[in-house]
Amino acid sequence: MSDIDLSRLAKPFPASDIEWRVASTGMGRDEKRFCLVFAYITARAIQQRLDDVCGPENWELAEPRVMEVSGKSAFACGISIRLNDEWVTKWDVSGATTVEPAKGGYSGAMKRAGAQWGIGRYLYYLDEAFAEVSEDKQKGWNRAKIPPDKGGGWYWWQPPRLPEWALPKENEVSKEMLDGLVLAWRAKFAAEVESSAERQEGFTRFVHSVVSTFPVTDRSCWTLEAVKRCQDRIDTTTDPDGPDSDIPFDGGDS
Repeated sequence: MSDIDLSRLAKPFPASDIEWRVASTGMGRDEKRFCLVFAYITARAIQQRLDDVCGPENWELAEPRVMEVSGKSAFACGISIRLNDEWVTKWDVSGATTVEPAKGGYSGAMKRAGAQWGIGRYLYYLDEAFAEVSEDKQKGWNRAKIPPDKGGGWYWWQPPRLPEWALPKENEVSKEMLDGLVLAWRAKFAAEVESSAERQEGFTRFVHSVVSTFPVTDRSCWTLEAVKRCQDRIDTTTDPDGPDSDIPFDGGDS
C-alpha cells in the first residue's frame, strides 16, 4: 500500500499562492466602476504541492497532447503519481489562451489535471467576487484595461479576502469531530431518512444555511468555528419539524 497521503493534496493553499483574474468589469447604476474577479491556483503552487506530498521522484507530467476541437487548438495535460509502484495518470484539457496561446493553454490544462487529483478543487466553490476598485493608481494594486465599448482607459484593483474555510487551518477538524457532528444532526433532523444520498444532501443544505457555502464533504475546508456554529444550531433547535424536516430553517431559538 502506498504511504502517500493523497488527502493532503486537497488542503487549502495560503493566500499568497492564490492568484486572481478579472472576469468582467463595467459601470454600475451608481456610475461607479465594478470589477468581478475569480481565484485560481498557480502552476508553480501545484508543482510544489506535489513535491511536498508525493516527493519529487513520485510524480511527473505526462507527455502533453495537442488536439484540434472545432478548428481550435486544445491542450491535454496529465499528472502521474506513483502509487504502489504503479503510475496512475489523471488528465484534463484546456483551450488556447489569448496571450501566449500554447503556454497558457498547457498551464490551464495542468491546473485542471491538478483538480482531478483534488489540488485546488475547493476554489471551484468560490463565486466570482467584487474587487476593490480605484480609478487612481494605487501602489501594489493590479492594473486592468477597460474595454473600448465600456469607455476605455485603465483602473486599479485589489482582490477580496478569501473566506476562512478556503485558507490553511492552524487547528484542523478531526474526522471524529466531524463524524460526531453528522451523527448529532442525523439524530435530530433525519432519524427517519433511510437514503444516504438524501441525508448527505440534507446535511449539506443544513451546513450551508448555518455557516456558508463551501465543500462540506472536504474535511480540510472545515474550521473549528464552523463545527461549533453547526453544533450550537443542533443543540438549540427545539422543534426540528418545519417546512423541510431535515433542515431547521424556522426551528430553534438561535
